[in-house]
Amino acid sequence: MKLVNILSVFFILCSSAMAQDVIGWRSDTTGRFLDVDPPTQWSAENNVIWKTKMPSWGNSSPLIAGDRIFTTAEPATLVCVDAKNGEILWQRNNTYLDMLGSEEAEKMRQQLDAMGLDDLTKKLRAAIKQLDRAKNDLKKLKDSGAQEPDRESELKKQIQDLENQVKELDAVLKPVEQYILPATRDVNGYSSASPTSDGKNVYAVYGTGVVVCYDMDGNRKWIKFLEKPNHEWGHSASPIIVEDKLIVHIQNLMALNKETGEIIWKKEAAPRWGTEEQINIGGVDIIITPNGDFFRASDGKLLAKDTSFLDYARPIIHDGVIYFIQNEGKAFRLPSEVGDELKLEFLWQTMPKKDRYYASSVLHDGFIYCIVREGHFFSVIDGKTGEVVYEEKLNLGKGTTYPSITLAGKYLYIGNDNGTTVIMEPGRQPKEIFRNSLEPYRGSPVFVGNRMYIRSLENLICIGE
Repeated sequence: MKLVNILSVFFILCSSAMAQDVIGWRSDTTGRFLDVDPPTQWSAENNVIWKTKMPSWGNSSPLIAGDRIFTTAEPATLVCVDAKNGEILWQRNNTYLDMLGSEEAEKMRQQLDAMGLDDLTKKLRAAIKQLDRAKNDLKKLKDSGAQEPDRESELKKQIQDLENQVKELDAVLKPVEQYILPATRDVNGYSSASPTSDGKNVYAVYGTGVVVCYDMDGNRKWIKFLEKPNHEWGHSASPIIVEDKLIVHIQNLMALNKETGEIIWKKEAAPRWGTEEQINIGGVDIIITPNGDFFRASDGKLLAKDTSFLDYARPIIHDGVIYFIQNEGKAFRLPSEVGDELKLEFLWQTMPKKDRYYASSVLHDGFIYCIVREGHFFSVIDGKTGEVVYEEKLNLGKGTTYPSITLAGKYLYIGNDNGTTVIMEPGRQPKEIFRNSLEPYRGSPVFVGNRMYIRSLENLICIGE
């Protein structure tokens, strides 16, 4: 009985501790899983413990909270899976219509289907693109000084016709504009952002502008529409939790009460596709955007602006230094205290391969590892000096390097969206150890114990040797 009581207390304490742990994209944000014994060899047929078909395709990385895995699916579904066997425990849809009561949602669904909302939206966006193209052609013609009256007259008529078409479509769609999905690219969709959790609830944000909170058993606690992304490529920045706040960045940077979804503060900040980072300096929680803006978490006060710039990746923070790694890398030492502004000490600037860095970098044992989206140039940067000490073109085959570089145990995992994963020994001169093939995936892998979890485009997969 004493042993039972002791074990009971132990499990209560563990559960309580887990409920306070914040986890999110790439676990603790660093992309490093040090205390694991990861699998190093697999294929579609070998070392797959389980594979579970998802409701639809998706790009988000798995989120592991205790014995449950959370992921997203297009266009706005949250899925909870049993980590032991891959069984789907629950899934919830979070579309605009799901914010309504069931009876009201059904009526609106019938109305939108009858009017052909999707087709009308496609026509409107096509007309707007054609209009922009025609206006640009007319401007080029006038700037060139060429005397082509017939061509000029033709373009002016085309512009007038398209403006009338846009105006008519706008009038038809105006009454239901809140149900129109924002623009995005097919490769991005609406569910690229990864969920986050405090161990008690799970939170997700979608490229539709909808943010949700569920408890671990799938009971919805709140759902809220914030704002629609205004970029044709769509949205992918994941939410983060800072104390009692859920930080979401769509067009503006917002802090929500994580228990109620109410907006605590809202600040202008240039949106990027990368995810925010956070750090506590002298007892003050700070939020850092990929654009290099530093905000105080308590009230949203801007402490530093435009210190660097990342389009797609996330900053790295390690031992009091923040790194912004793209085709121009920068490092700054963070201060030990924060006042009404934050002063950074510039350390170095470097120039790895010039290209887009969709994948976030990882820092380990003094070296930063990064890779470009196509061409797959893999670089190693000395974290102290910024010197590029190694550069190699990895043969990852056709495709784009969307998955971020991850360190698991003693190896680097570098993935490509064609399903190829290269495993390397880190160091000044990295060495390829293994190369594996799987189905296409864009999310980053996560690791627990001797298992690896990957959200492929179509499945959630558990791999272990």
